[in-house]
Amino acid sequence: MSLQGPHDHKPLLKQLRKALLGMVVACTVVLNVGAGESEPVIRLTSGHWPPYMEYNPPHFGVISHIVTLAFAKHDTLVTYGFFPWSRSLMLAQKGLWDGSVAWTCRPEMLKHFHFSDPIVAHHYTLFHRASMDFDWDQVEDLESYRVGLTQDYNYGETFEEAVAAGTINAEKTTSDIANFRKLAAGRIDLFPMEPAVGMKMLQKLGLEDTITFHSTPLQSDYLYLILSRRVPDSERYLNEFNDGLSKLRKSGRLEELIDSSLPELPVRYLVVDDEESQCQE
Repeated sequence: MSLQGPHDHKPLLKQLRKALLGMVVACTVVLNVGAGESEPVIRLTSGHWPPYMEYNPPHFGVISHIVTLAFAKHDTLVTYGFFPWSRSLMLAQKGLWDGSVAWTCRPEMLKHFHFSDPIVAHHYTLFHRASMDFDWDQVEDLESYRVGLTQDYNYGETFEEAVAAGTINAEKTTSDIANFRKLAAGRIDLFPMEPAVGMKMLQKLGLEDTITFHSTPLQSDYLYLILSRRVPDSERYLNEFNDGLSKLRKSGRLEELIDSSLPELPVRYLVVDDEESQCQE
């Protein structure tokens, strides 16, 4: 009997183990749900545009990191969803997601979105081969060069008007990487691109020693968090974010994050001028 006893109780022990495991799992689920309910969560769309926004954890790019830290000042968690840019905008515009990071100010977007205070200055500069002696001051100086452009990008009113008038010799493609390869091969002379994003692409392509950029901005703007007007709590979220962003800026943490993430950029590319940077109706 004593030898058979343990074998007779094995099914019972297995049932007890399953029951205990079920209790542990159930408790875990309840705790997770409870934590989620006690802390508000804002859902933001984004696109892959390193080093500003990228789908790699833990911070998902420097701007995403700033947005997360700003909301954390009010104990609000952030969830990011990465999509093609047009879909990111559509999902936020319809209120299927709460908002999106990060966008420049466009008048036609104001009827759909609240724009935050500016997160960081945003510029386009002219990339060229390092071996080329290049300098410029105004758009008219670019008329003798072949300029590569990426489809659907906006490079600023003055430059766009010169392209439309035919005074700028411009060639469009659908890819930034394709333009950098054309530039390296000598098929174009100049390519306007955001410098931090451009340098990351060049490093990935192994062209960082072949191509450089001129320090004069072709276009200057700012990047903002946008929140859908269709979301009932959007104005509250906007106030939370602006307050958290202001605290990060005043503490020096914002400058620290930008400087450590974008060390190759001149300091003036990171400066926000409060008098010109508000995106309002």
